[in-house]
Amino acid sequence: MATPRPSGSGKRPTITEVARRAGVSTGTVSRHLNGGHWVSPDSAKAIARAIRETGYVANSTARRLRTGRSGTVAFVIDEPPASFFEDPTFESLVIEVGQALAARDQSMVLLLAGDEDSAKRAENFLLTSGVDGAVTASAQPQHHLFERIQAAGIPLVNVGSPAGLEDRVAFVAADDREGARMMARHLLERGARRLAVIAGPAHTPGGSLRPEAFADAVRDAGGAGGPGGADGTGTADGSEGADGSVAEGAAARIVTVRHGDYSERSGEDCAAEILAEHPDVEAIFAANDRMARGAIAALRAAGRAVPGDVLVGGFDDSAGAVAEDPPLTTVRQDFRRIAVELVDALGKQIDGGVRANVVVPVQLVVRDSTSPARP
Repeated sequence: MATPRPSGSGKRPTITEVARRAGVSTGTVSRHLNGGHWVSPDSAKAIARAIRETGYVANSTARRLRTGRSGTVAFVIDEPPASFFEDPTFESLVIEVGQALAARDQSMVLLLAGDEDSAKRAENFLLTSGVDGAVTASAQPQHHLFERIQAAGIPLVNVGSPAGLEDRVAFVAADDREGARMMARHLLERGARRLAVIAGPAHTPGGSLRPEAFADAVRDAGGAGGPGGADGTGTADGSEGADGSVAEGAAARIVTVRHGDYSERSGEDCAAEILAEHPDVEAIFAANDRMARGAIAALRAAGRAVPGDVLVGGFDDSAGAVAEDPPLTTVRQDFRRIAVELVDALGKQIDGGVRANVVVPVQLVVRDSTSPARP
């Protein structure tokens, strides 16, 4: 097996040497290094092999002078460090986006902008570092992250639907609405009739799209889509629905919607409030797995069994969902596909100014937290 050429002489391998070893022109090697346009698969394989054998490393400064590109993308997460490191969703996204960029021979720099000072530092970095584009996640309205990045003329793609800015900010999102509808139908099929929702912050998909779609699905099943049947689409007392479509003739209803901040503690606090006001609640849908975990803790502290007394469902299918006690029924986001679509959408925007919005399918994953073994 060929090994990289020793560099004891201190002389770096050149693009000419790579071309000679690969049996192609230097122009073909250059096109390969700058995206692979108009390079045949056989030539690409030969060039990749020659790069490994010579130990050639592209000079990023020279590449930028030649192409106007740095090959670097910033991933800006608008959360403080503590929140970032506690949330497994961020970990999954960072890993997958990094791998998707690496597959394109691009690098990623991670920026945390969880407060105003950090947001300003992130903005300054974006303005001075020469990154090709930015991926954003968990943007807080008060930091005006989208406006700052767009004002700098930097291509931008957001993780998740940006509330109220869908026609201005490119995004790649899981199908939040369909995921919530699937969860609602599942809980209804399991026999739950008095349901509660722990939503995320109102400016996020988990605080708007998911609870709205959950309520839509309850209404579609003949129940009340709002707390207490206030919207007139179902009964507030659990009697038979107008069309009799709900099993056993009892109309389902959403007894309350609480908003947490996606932390486990907020899920626990919201669930405790729900139990205090609605002790007859039969199912809780939390807009992410961490709040679902907190809800289970609150139910257990109140002497309620999951799923024996109350069903609990989450959203994300994060790394710990299967290890929960009981294992958590949740909606799986395909983070790998989301990352690939993010990088692809950003590339299209960088190359041609094309803004694309992509919605990625989700999957309901049924586990023990919604087991049918209820009295």
